[in-house]
Amino acid sequence: MNKQIISAIARKDLKATFSSKRVWVPMIILPLLLCIIFPAVFSYFGLHTGIMIADGAKDLEKPINAFIESFPNSDMRDTLVALPTLSLKSVYYFLNFMMIPFFLIVAIINSMVTSSNSFAGEKERNTLETLLFAPISVAELFVGKVIASLVPSVVITFAAFVLNAVIVNIIAYPYFKEVLFINANWLILMFWVIPTLVLFNIVLNVLVSARVKSFQEAQQFGGLMVLPVVGIIVSQASGFFFLSPLVLLLIGAGFLIGNAILLKLITKFNQRNALFESQIH
Repeated sequence: MNKQIISAIARKDLKATFSSKRVWVPMIILPLLLCIIFPAVFSYFGLHTGIMIADGAKDLEKPINAFIESFPNSDMRDTLVALPTLSLKSVYYFLNFMMIPFFLIVAIINSMVTSSNSFAGEKERNTLETLLFAPISVAELFVGKVIASLVPSVVITFAAFVLNAVIVNIIAYPYFKEVLFINANWLILMFWVIPTLVLFNIVLNVLVSARVKSFQEAQQFGGLMVLPVVGIIVSQASGFFFLSPLVLLLIGAGFLIGNAILLKLITKFNQRNALFESQIH
């Protein structure tokens, strides 16, 4: 494959992504709200005002303490038990466990937005035909589009993580006396699960985008990837299932295997004539 051609395709797609407000605006707003503003506000009010330990909430203390005592991770259980108030326990649990699915949602949606705009966007702009007649291979075309979707999705997710870690630790450190987010769960999530998840979602959505006729159709299909994360949120909140380092390693390995399968599908099914037919029908 020609690296210059792949680079040119990726640069063209990146330019198209950030020249369209319907593409880049949701990519910025979602992580800003979900991964930075919301946890910062939750932490501030939970720790500085003690709003979650109001008289009406004290009857929740017994079941919450029972939930903590049954926690499978002994280190986390001991830390939560040692915290003196319900507010501190709630904020600590939220930041260490409930925030993880938020970053998964951001990674999925941002990668879905960029990858759905790949072939479907070309069709809407009537430029796919030109690409298909150009002297480039289908493999080069797909790799260039995958890279163009991968880079902004990963960069924005990591930027949201860094900003969240800085802001939340400024708020929470005086209470917990430890730096949050620098542990096995978060490091495996950010450097193993997120990259493999983003790549899997992008390759899947690029395949879908090559088959459908519009950006909206591609996004509707890609949105199905959010449903398992909703299940994780419910499981984490109810104590039914926890994202331990081992579980996160296995999830990343599963996405890696899925990526290998999807890449084989790309080379098998997406021939130039199939892409051309999807453009004109």
